[in-house]
Amino acid sequence: MKKLFLIFMLISAIGCQTNQKPDKKTVLKMINDDLNYPRTIDYEIFCSDPSHAKKLLDLKLDTTGMVTIQKKQKLRDIGSPLISFTEAAQLYLIEPTEKEKRLDIQKVKIAEETIDNIKLGNSSESNGKISIPVTYTVICTNITPFSALMKRNLSKTISRSATLLFTDGNWKLIKP
Repeated sequence: MKKLFLIFMLISAIGCQTNQKPDKKTVLKMINDDLNYPRTIDYEIFCSDPSHAKKLLDLKLDTTGMVTIQKKQKLRDIGSPLISFTEAAQLYLIEPTEKEKRLDIQKVKIAEETIDNIKLGNSSESNGKISIPVTYTVICTNITPFSALMKRNLSKTISRSATLLFTDGNWKLIKP
């Protein structure tokens, strides 16, 4: 009888431990895995588009040595790329797909979004399921000279939220 009681207590203890609130390190790993952080923020530049060339000129990316822009085209050159990238820009270029090559599209890195801070809320139980609200902040790191292309202020942190749900003996992240 004592053995049966001890086995029951051991199973109860193990069962109680599995639904304990996860630590921040575990939650960070779940967010990184499920929501694909760190993420690269990119921007598509249409190299044959005069409006993109004008935008790059207006942002003075040609004077900073990132791009060279053909300001005048001859009739025979219409449709060929107006924008080319310098050696200094090579660090920030993303390898184009075949389709992007055909369309003269070049993606450039703007920055990387990473998780900065995680806060776990108080757990609540409903219908036999335990849930924990999670708020986390996202910051931009490795900001490139091409960040001028974005209207967004990359120095500001962004607050996001998600929910951890304990089902089937595991914690799962419910995407926002």
